[in-house]
Amino acid sequence: MNYIYTLICCFVGLNVFAQSQLEKANTLHDRFIYVEAAKEYELYLETAKNVSAAVYMNVGDTYYHLRDFNNAKKYYEKWYTLAGPNSNNLQGYQYYDTLRFLKEYDKASTVVETYIKERQIDGLLNAYYEERSRFNELLKGDTLYEVKNLDINSQYADFGGSFSGNTFVFSSSRNKDINQITERDNTPYLAIYKAELNANGELTDVGLYNDKLETPYHDATVSFSPNSKYLYYASSFQDGRRKVFKGDKRNYFKIYRVDVTAKRFKKELLPFNGDEYSVGHPFVSNDGKKLYFASDMPGGYGKADIYVCDIYEDGTYSKPLNLGPLINSLVDDVFPFVSANTLYFSSEGHVGYGGLDIYKSTLTDGVYGATINLGPGINSNADDFAYVEGKSKNTGYFSSNRDGGKGGDDIYSFKYNLKECIQSITGTIYNVETKKPLANAIVTVYDPENNEFRKVETNENGVYSLDLNCAQEYRVEASKPGFSKDQLQLNTDLIPGHLMKLVDFKLKDLSDIFVTDGVTEKIKIDPIYFEYYRYNINDIAAIQMRKVLNAMIAYPEMIIKIEAHTDQRGTDYFNKTLSTNRALSTRDWLIENGIDPSRIASAIGYGESKPINICDEENENCTEVEYSENRRSEFIVVSR
Repeated sequence: MNYIYTLICCFVGLNVFAQSQLEKANTLHDRFIYVEAAKEYELYLETAKNVSAAVYMNVGDTYYHLRDFNNAKKYYEKWYTLAGPNSNNLQGYQYYDTLRFLKEYDKASTVVETYIKERQIDGLLNAYYEERSRFNELLKGDTLYEVKNLDINSQYADFGGSFSGNTFVFSSSRNKDINQITERDNTPYLAIYKAELNANGELTDVGLYNDKLETPYHDATVSFSPNSKYLYYASSFQDGRRKVFKGDKRNYFKIYRVDVTAKRFKKELLPFNGDEYSVGHPFVSNDGKKLYFASDMPGGYGKADIYVCDIYEDGTYSKPLNLGPLINSLVDDVFPFVSANTLYFSSEGHVGYGGLDIYKSTLTDGVYGATINLGPGINSNADDFAYVEGKSKNTGYFSSNRDGGKGGDDIYSFKYNLKECIQSITGTIYNVETKKPLANAIVTVYDPENNEFRKVETNENGVYSLDLNCAQEYRVEASKPGFSKDQLQLNTDLIPGHLMKLVDFKLKDLSDIFVTDGVTEKIKIDPIYFEYYRYNINDIAAIQMRKVLNAMIAYPEMIIKIEAHTDQRGTDYFNKTLSTNRALSTRDWLIENGIDPSRIASAIGYGESKPINICDEENENCTEVEYSENRRSEFIVVSR
């Protein structure tokens, strides 16, 4: 009896101990103290029975943040077996991401596809299929980048970057003698450093950017206004020299602005910072009018989303605007960088190699379009982020914690071999009404400066194909004599050899715009109404003139002659003068709208000499309708 009692006591004691161990581990996990949390979870798992799915999820989460992906996979799979794909969207993505880190892409694809189907999010599955198809092509291709680990990297974290003249300012945790050690992963807090770009394009002379900005905690991710007057950066929120923790025991990041030209620095908190969320990764546009940043503020699509706000001339800011679901995913979307109309950013949520990948998206009609993965070399199965352009064309920098580096995160330079990347597009030109393909139609490609880049002709099946450079914006126009034109804006991506299929066009047959009067062929239009005794082309007359213009554009070889007529009221001299002015006015309008003068054989006013309806001199036998039929402009086809 005593033996059984002793066993019961031991069992109860072990249960109490295990429960206490779990509570301690969960507390450390919730405070992001992952190194210690991992130890406590392992102690708990040694004696625990019937471990819950939530605990396995937390253990996997702990190892995920410690970048121990083999252990993360081990515990995420236990969680996934018990809980399934529809229990927690964040951990579901982290399990998916763990598989990508381990290059188990097929398994990762199965996990995320099942998750999306379970969640039944409108449009998300099709978007995922499109991204996955593009990514599968990337896996087959070679890198387009020459990548180099920079000499300025240390054994600690070094990442990010922004230029102020030839000074490259970046983030680093090498300041271990001054900064405290973060409990999250036992690494030093970040500080702002600088390096100088020499004549050979190398970064040298590393040092602390400015000791006036230095705090014992995180200071990182900088951006400068165009004149380098203002520095924007993110920092752990502090009161004096102490970190401020909120009710959830979290310390949040905030963005500060500092006038670095002033003798005494004053740290200015930006108005959209919050007390219950973080704001960071600022980027100021080249014209200084927009500020992009990342934040997990309420109302977003995932963890951290990318936002933009206007910077007004008086130094105030507009309300932040979320860049939307084509950019922002269910997890982190961070480190924005904008060049011209192209946004570069890093994301965990879009289809990629693993961790953060770098993507681009082009702004068209005020909306950022589909995301394009920058491809192998610049992206890996580790975290790749903080894209920034270099001083020379097709060069730049990015950061990564990939294997082979010098520290946790390293800064890499890259050179993009644009000339080696060619893509093809193919499609069919159709008659929009009959749906039949059009042979001998012309497809013309124009570059961003509107210069003709390529021109091809469709075959007997209406099909065309042509080669274009990667990562370029083009205007593609389809045309054929006798038909309307059609065009679209096309942005090629960064996949060498990628075939963009089904770039189709539909043209309208304009052959019915002609009418034959006996042996004479004319352009069919309604009467052109001139104001009484006037000959200028007003808005009403321009409606019919555009029909003539469109016909001449559709038939680029066509030559016409213009004839203008009046009714029989008024003197012969007056009517001759008025009709001549009207003929010349219509000719000038066509020339002003792009028609070559050589395509207008003549413009003659005949006055009242060629009436359709014969009216007597007393003006009594013609109606107003008949008089209006005599007042006409005719566009006679000489050849086409």
